[in-house]
Amino acid sequence: MSTFCNYAVLRFQPYPETGEFANLGIVMLCSDGQFLQRVETQRRKRVTDFFDKLEPSVFRQARQEFTDEVRRVAELANAHTGDFVLKMGLFKHLIAPSETMFRFGPPGTIASANPEETLNELFNRYVHHEFGQREEAETRIKRRLGTLLKTHFADRTYREERLGDELYHVNFPFVWRRGEHTPRQAIRPLSFDLDDPKSILDKGDRWIMQMNRLKKHGGLPEDTVFVCQAPGDQEARKTRSYREIIAELSNTRHIRVIPEETPVPQMREMLAEAVRH
Repeated sequence: MSTFCNYAVLRFQPYPETGEFANLGIVMLCSDGQFLQRVETQRRKRVTDFFDKLEPSVFRQARQEFTDEVRRVAELANAHTGDFVLKMGLFKHLIAPSETMFRFGPPGTIASANPEETLNELFNRYVHHEFGQREEAETRIKRRLGTLLKTHFADRTYREERLGDELYHVNFPFVWRRGEHTPRQAIRPLSFDLDDPKSILDKGDRWIMQMNRLKKHGGLPEDTVFVCQAPGDQEARKTRSYREIIAELSNTRHIRVIPEETPVPQMREMLAEAVRH
């Protein structure tokens, strides 16, 4: 007999403005009354490598404190056998939107004949495999861009820079200047291979906002290029969300979008367009 389980994925998102996050756990409330949870507490390096500007000690302490809170809530729920209303209240309170580094993604529901086994399957899918699939997706794109720029643009010097002023700034891994003047070109990879359509829209909206704010503070380059990775699957809602964001980014003056899968010769030509602007 199947049990219906509500679940939510725990995300570590230290920089909300970038939309980047790592999945770290699963919480689950089942119709048979079980309140289950599993959080990754052993592996640290893959997360701190991904968010390389974050002090590892900050991540370790924050993860321990949040893990303790998740366990406390689960123990409290499971101590009240038969009180499903209380358990649902605790579940909703735990996964409610927050402004902390740890937050939960949109909840889902799944039917299961074995909730504990399903919890582990979801954990492996969203935490281990999913993070592996996304394993520093933007870092991989960044690495390929670095090779391309060194190979084909020897006459340009690209550096990682923080653009903007003392009030507002944005980091770009590749910035090319001519002398000390306004940056000629800035390039940044963006991965939209995310869990759901809303995450795609939210991340895109944040970058559109950041570019508008950067322009007001005099830091927008003459040519800003986002090298974008599309959602990994062909789910229709994700595709629509991605296309919507790409269209809005592309319609912003001084901003261009190049698909991450563009062959090197064409990408080289597209990046070279900055010279002709």
